[in-house]
Amino acid sequence: MRHWGLAAMVALTAATAVSARDLEVPANKGWMHAETKLIVRPSVAGLNRVAITDATTNEHDIAVKLESADKSVFATLFLFHPAVPSVPLWFDRSRTAIEERKNFDKGAPASADPIAFAPLGSGAAVGLRQSWSLLSSPYRSTSLAVMPLGEWMLAVRLTAEKLTATTLDGKMDEIIAALKPAIATTAAYPGPAMPVRPCATQTDFAHLPKAKLEKPGGADVISNLLMSAVLANHKPDTKVDVEKPAAPICRDGTGHTTYGVYRWDGSDINGYTMALYDAGRTISVFPGIMSQIEKRKTMSYSVVLHHVDDSADSYPSFDGLPRPEQVWDLVSKGAPSAKSQGNNVSINASALRKP
Repeated sequence: MRHWGLAAMVALTAATAVSARDLEVPANKGWMHAETKLIVRPSVAGLNRVAITDATTNEHDIAVKLESADKSVFATLFLFHPAVPSVPLWFDRSRTAIEERKNFDKGAPASADPIAFAPLGSGAAVGLRQSWSLLSSPYRSTSLAVMPLGEWMLAVRLTAEKLTATTLDGKMDEIIAALKPAIATTAAYPGPAMPVRPCATQTDFAHLPKAKLEKPGGADVISNLLMSAVLANHKPDTKVDVEKPAAPICRDGTGHTTYGVYRWDGSDINGYTMALYDAGRTISVFPGIMSQIEKRKTMSYSVVLHHVDDSADSYPSFDGLPRPEQVWDLVSKGAPSAKSQGNNVSINASALRKP
């Protein structure tokens, strides 16, 4: 999962990211995550807790490693605060990372589709899970479960050297049951969780005219940050309209480990979201506000990178809808025009258009 792409993510956000730090917790003591109240005891379903790391400075991207005494069964609990709080989206990203791993070419899922489940054993099926048999790997099986903890996500990755996928699925039940008291203390999103499907209308990105970068003016930078603040601080509506449910997130094109492109099914193709790896970070591509206000001849498209701590980076805009690889190249190699964190905004003066 995310630790395989962590080096690339650190390089991507070098200006703000830090290397994963170890959280020092006595081996015989439980650890509680302050914001979600998730408690991880020294032993979880017979697996010993061996390490806790944080890829941020404020416990917004936690990894807890567990393993059996003989090291033949091991698991990692990933707890993060996603820019887009969606179980289907982050399950899709984690599943893609698993299935694109080396030696997974002969992996066989135990079920045709991911299975929706209720983490508390009853109530709404707000989580998704799936197991695989690994036929050309040093390991025999692996399993994934993703579930919401309020505005946070908890992903459990479990792998075994000798256990069958069916047996490993039972071990996943044990882990979820062991974490259930902590999960019960947080509000979950309405269910059921539905697996991400391909969008009904796919964007032909390969044949889009190649968009060009614009030199942003101050108004463009500020408007992008204002929009990014709206997006970053948007809280999901926990009330369900049974007669008119929210449109599901769909996948636009083929996802890869590095990123996947997503939209809301049935929406106009006037922008998209790129979910990076499976660690909660996203890039929003949307029509620029100033190009609409000023009624420019061509529509500009803004690019904003959202982090797990609710901060955001605004990048130069494109003069047309960009291809996803153009956006990835811009964000992974370029410098942001401005950054926002809460009420604090910093602007890169060198990025502004000269008068």
